[in-house]
This record gives sequence, C-alpha cells and structure tokens, in this order.
Amino acid sequence: MRSPWFLFAVVNIYLQDAVAFKVHRLDKTGQCQERIMHFKDYVVQQGEPTVLKCPILHYNHLNFNTASNLSLHLKWYKNDSKNEITGVDSRIQAQEDLLWFFPARLDDFGYYACVLRNSSFCIEVTISLTVVKNNDVALQDIAYRQDVFTLTSDHIVCPDLTDFITNVRDLDLRWYKESVLLPQLSKKFEYVVGTNKLNINDVSPADGGFYTCELGFTHQGKRYHITRVIQLHTIEQEKRNHPVIVYPNHKSIEAALGSKLIIPCKVFTGFGRNSGTVVWWLANNTFVDRNSLPDGRVTEGEFQKMTENDRNYIVVQLIFLEIREEDFQTDFKCIARNEYGSQVLPAQLRKTVPVFSWYTVVVPAALICLIVGVMCLYKFRKSRAQKDYIQAKS
Repeated sequence: MRSPWFLFAVVNIYLQDAVAFKVHRLDKTGQCQERIMHFKDYVVQQGEPTVLKCPILHYNHLNFNTASNLSLHLKWYKNDSKNEITGVDSRIQAQEDLLWFFPARLDDFGYYACVLRNSSFCIEVTISLTVVKNNDVALQDIAYRQDVFTLTSDHIVCPDLTDFITNVRDLDLRWYKESVLLPQLSKKFEYVVGTNKLNINDVSPADGGFYTCELGFTHQGKRYHITRVIQLHTIEQEKRNHPVIVYPNHKSIEAALGSKLIIPCKVFTGFGRNSGTVVWWLANNTFVDRNSLPDGRVTEGEFQKMTENDRNYIVVQLIFLEIREEDFQTDFKCIARNEYGSQVLPAQLRKTVPVFSWYTVVVPAALICLIVGVMCLYKFRKSRAQKDYIQAKS
C-alpha cells in the first residue's frame, strides 16, 4: 500500500505537463462540481484480473501547498453510487489510484469514478468499463494497436503488464498469432526472455494481424491468465517517414453533457525522429485555436512528444472545458502532416447514457405500471364480484 506522500509526489510530477483547470469545489450536496469523462473505454474479458488506473493525476494543474496535499483522499465509486469501494479481501479492491478486479465479471460493466478531494478541493474522473465474454469478443474492440516497418527486424510489446509483474526475471509469456502458439525461437519469431517483447525478423505485410500474449498471474493462491491482444499494422518502407495517426481510431468517443473531456490525437513518428511533423485539430473545417470556438470552451493543447512501447509519438490534445449539445453534431478532425505526407482522422462524440440513469427512469415507470396494474386488477375483481352477486341474487 502506497503512503499518503504518493499522491503528493505524483501530483507535483504532473504539474509540468498537464492541462490547467480551476480549483474544483463541492456543491451543496457534497458532489464535485467539476467532473471529467475519461476518453478511453476499457474493454476487458470476463474471468481475467483487471485493473483500472485513475487518470485524475494527468488532468490537474493546480498549485497545492504541502499541507493541503497531505489531506487529499482518493476514493472509488460505481455508477454514481455514494457507497465507496474499499474491500481488501473482496473481489473488487481499491488501492489508491488503482481499482482491481479478481477477476472481472460480466456484471462489472458500468461507469467507475475516482474522486480526489479534501475540504476545499474536489475533482472526479469517470471511466467506462465493459466486460465481454471470452467466446464472444471482437478482437478489434480489445486490441492495442502497434506499428512496424516492412523489410526490417522489429518487435512488438505485450502492454499494460506492470501492475501484474513482481519480478521481471520470472516473466513468462506465451505468444500467439491468430490463435496459433508461436515457438520460442524460429526463423521469423523470437521470444526475448525476461521481457515483454517478441522479435519479428524480416517484417513483411503478411506479418500484420492479431497477436495475443498470455501471462500467468497468481493472486491469493489462485492462478489466472492475463491476455493482451495486439493488432499489428505493417507500414511499407516508402512510407517510413509518413505520419501515422493511431488515435482517434474511427470509434466514437463517449461524452457526458456538462462534463470535461480531453481527446488526444496520437501520431506515430517512428524511431528517433519526427520528420518535422505538425499536428492540429479542426472543428467543422476551422482551426480550433482560432475562429471555430471563440469562447475558449474548446481549445487545443500543447505539442507533446512521448515514447510508448519503444515507439515515438506526438500528442496534441483537444480539450473540452464543458461538453454541450452542439458538440455531438460538430465534425472534429485530427490532422498530421510533414514533408512526406499527411493523414486525417475524425473524432465523433456520442452521448453517454450512464447506467445509473436507468434507475431514475425505469424504476419510477415500473412503480407507476405496478400501481396502475394493481388498480385495474382491483377494479376488475370488484366488478366481477358485483356481477356474481347480482347473478346469485337473481
């Protein structure tokens, strides 16, 4: 279990690169006035251990003093419930910025909120979780995209395993391509022992497709298998210096009215250079940072460089300070361009219908139907009794 100083340290680490928001105070009901909808939808397989990471520390850019940071508390909730998720020995466990499922079940689907607060500060981020059946899963829904260049020797990485690994030396992975187990050493593929990498020699277009890596994991004496699906895209050598947008990914992005939302445009730039790549956003074919939304409600973030899975990327965020109805009809696009070529990808918003909103509609409607049904049944029986009485009397 991490100490309270963990939150203090991480908050200050992210102060340099995060997005600026004003201090979020509580409303009269004790709820956070400012809420953020996380852009990423988590889709996981049932029966596997799963962990949600609270992205809240990536969003704030606030000047805390040491005393206020020491009093910060991070809590987890589901479906806007007021019941905090805490259990240490239960199947779902909250451990500061992590929410564990041992394992995930189909009924775990829904929205999970991590809330960071003290007496004067409150910020809440909502994360969508979908749990799918193992035998009824669309691979593209759970796949991580990775890119390699043809006519080279390259590698792919089994992602998001950090929280499941206690000793890298004991890391034991199995790799599959299109459900076929790959040998540990062959002319084409090679396991990199003690790492989460799979080498691919002399990459060709035929090497593209879906790969699965499988890790054994033990928790409280029970053995689990953790799988990650990678959708490998091969890029021809002549396009080696072209920008490749990997996110947005043609899927619509959930957004809740009145909430904040940040959509990153993530561009793959290869290994070691970005070839003068520039990235920007358009809203209805107009520059976001100029004339499209002059009230400053939607802005473009700073140009950022990052490395992930040994790949280099450029990230430019589209920042909504408040989602409004017109955003669902606006044509947002990310554009990446350099001297070798360009790419354009849309980012379509879809309105979130939270699971907890069912109760506010379905339950009252069901009660009304029940009351009407009881009244009708009562009137029917009363009418039938009167009719029988009249017939008996006559």
